[in-house]
Amino acid sequence: MREVVKIKGLIVFGFPHGRGWTIATVIAAAWLFAGNRGDAATAYVSSEPVGVVAIDLGKMTVIRRFALPKSSPRGIGVTRDGRFVVTANKATQDVAVIDLRSGHLLRRIPIGPKPEFLKFSPDGRRFFVAHEPASEGAPPKRPPSEEERKMQEAAAARTPARIVEIDVESWKVVRSFPASVDTEGIELSADGKRLLCANESEDSLRVYDLESGGEVQRVDLRPHGSRPRGVKRSPDGNEYLVSLESSSNVVVLDKDLHFVASVPTGAGPYGISFDPEGKYFLVAASRAKKLQVFDAKSRKLLREMPLGERCWHFSFTPDGEKILAACGRSNEVLVFDAKSYRLLKVLGGIRLPWGVFTYPRAYGTLDLP
Repeated sequence: MREVVKIKGLIVFGFPHGRGWTIATVIAAAWLFAGNRGDAATAYVSSEPVGVVAIDLGKMTVIRRFALPKSSPRGIGVTRDGRFVVTANKATQDVAVIDLRSGHLLRRIPIGPKPEFLKFSPDGRRFFVAHEPASEGAPPKRPPSEEERKMQEAAAARTPARIVEIDVESWKVVRSFPASVDTEGIELSADGKRLLCANESEDSLRVYDLESGGEVQRVDLRPHGSRPRGVKRSPDGNEYLVSLESSSNVVVLDKDLHFVASVPTGAGPYGISFDPEGKYFLVAASRAKKLQVFDAKSRKLLREMPLGERCWHFSFTPDGEKILAACGRSNEVLVFDAKSYRLLKVLGGIRLPWGVFTYPRAYGTLDLP
C-alpha cells in the first residue's frame, strides 16, 4: 500500500519496506527540496566591496557570499517567492538580479548614476529604485546656506534624479518619475496607490500617484528640520515617520501628510522601522551610534542599544525574535534580542554592509510594513 505524508506544503509518496523508496528516504529528499527552494529563514546583506552576504537566521552564521565585483551594492530586496535577490549598485549604475537557486548573476538592469534605495510594491510585482546623479559627497552635518541651496537646485535642474519602476516578471524598467537632487528613502501607501520619496537636499517629501505617474503632493519639511533620509508607514497606515538627519529628529505625519509631532532622536537618524506588533518604532541614530526604541503612541524614548559605525539599516527576523543591524564602517552585523534588546552576537568580517533584508519577509527599514 502506498502511504502519503505532507511536509511543509509538499505531498510526499512512499512505500512500506521493500517496495521502492522508504518513507524516510522520501522525507529526506523532500526536506532537501524545500531547503533548495529557499524556505529556510535567511538574511541577505548588501556588502559594498563584496556583493551579497547570506546569513542563516537559525544559526546566525554566514552561509554564502554572492560576488558582485566592483559594483558597490546598497539597496537590497528579495522577490516574494524567495528566488531572486536584487541590489541597487552605485558603482555599476544598475540593478543586479541574483538567482538564489543557481547562485549566479542573472542579469543587470541599467538605471543611471548613483542608484541607492530600493523598495518593493506591496504586491511584490514591481520595485522602485531611487538614483541621484547630481548628488556629491557625504551628507553635510548642517543645513545648507541659501547659496548652497541654489547650487543644489541648479544641479538638480541640469541632471534631475529619478525614481525608476522595474517589473519583476520581465525585469524591465517600465517607467520613471522625476525627483529632487538627493533622493533617499522610499515608502508606499497601504493601498499601494501612492509612492513617497524623501528628498534630502530639497528638505521635502514628494508624493506620486502610481496610476497616473504624476507628482500629486510635495510636503515641505523645512519648518521641522533638515535632511530627510528615511520614511516609514505605520502598520495601520494612519501615520508616516520621516527621519531628519541634520536636525536629529523624526517628524510624524498623519495619513494625509499633515504635521502631527516632532520627536527628538540621537544624532544622525536614518533607518526607521516599527516592531511586528506596531507598539514601538525604532530609529538608527547613526552618528550617535545608537538604535533607539520609542513607544509608538506616546513617542517617548524607552530604550537604547549601542551600535557601531554608520549603522543605517536594520531588520527584525521573520519570527520577530531578533534584530539585525548593518554597521557599515564597523564591518559587522549586530544581532540583538528583540524583547530584552540585549546584544546576542557580532557577525564580523562583513565588509561595508549597507542594507539587510530577510526571507521570509520581516519588519525592517527596507521591508514591512
